[in-house]
Amino acid sequence: MEIQCPHCHSRFNLPDKFAKAGAKLRCSVCKNVFALQLPEQKGATEAPPKKVPAKAAAPRKEKKGSSILLWIGLLIFLGLLGGSGYWYYIQFPSGDKKASLSDDELARRVSMLTMRNVRQFFVSNEKVGEVCVIVGDVRNEFPQPKALIRVEAGIYDANKKPLVVKQQLAGAKLSPFQLQVLGEQEMESFLQSSPDIYIRNGNVPPGGEVPFMVLFYVPSGKVAEFGVRIVGVEDATPQPGMPAAPAAPAAPAQQAPAQVPGAQQAPPSVPAVQ
Repeated sequence: MEIQCPHCHSRFNLPDKFAKAGAKLRCSVCKNVFALQLPEQKGATEAPPKKVPAKAAAPRKEKKGSSILLWIGLLIFLGLLGGSGYWYYIQFPSGDKKASLSDDELARRVSMLTMRNVRQFFVSNEKVGEVCVIVGDVRNEFPQPKALIRVEAGIYDANKKPLVVKQQLAGAKLSPFQLQVLGEQEMESFLQSSPDIYIRNGNVPPGGEVPFMVLFYVPSGKVAEFGVRIVGVEDATPQPGMPAAPAAPAAPAQQAPAQVPGAQQAPPSVPAVQ
């Protein structure tokens, strides 16, 4: 049956099985909640409907397509909720467990993960100005596959005081063009929820590598040095159809400390690498 919101007068089709007297309905336009009144329950002061000839009372066709569209919309909405839950898990895979790890346990869990090709540079972005970019790769030297590798990067002033320290899941990287034209929110959203995180960081095989990128929105004149370290990893759970990250040719990992030219070495709490 067709109903009308008493507040905004929007009209909707309600399946007959839900058309019960006194049923609570919510308008999808103005969010007003009202009780359903069937035609026979309207006020007694209303004049009785006029009788019309039988030939003029054509049977009303029920719109079957509306209920189908309603179910399709519901399935799409539930699918979006499921996707949000998945990316929430990707970003925070085991928060309680990570918080309880000691320094020794963390060092053991990441002992055979090495960083390669780590570098820092600045990009001129047309919306936010200068962007400090730290990129690199994490290589899995363990004999078993790993997943959800997380890094922590920091930038420091000339007095070794941290300006900004951020954690980031590896897997997503922006192109040079994207670094120049996207806004801060767009870039951060991509680095935190790109499908590349699932593809590249969901199952890193022995010898495989996963890239990472961390962005800081601080002018170059304030940054004297930077540092990167690995702060999280999980054992990979093989799943049907999940592509594995390609294995890279063996090469010695870069472990030497690094810094912005002319700057001092980063504090040991966040060791700088190159």
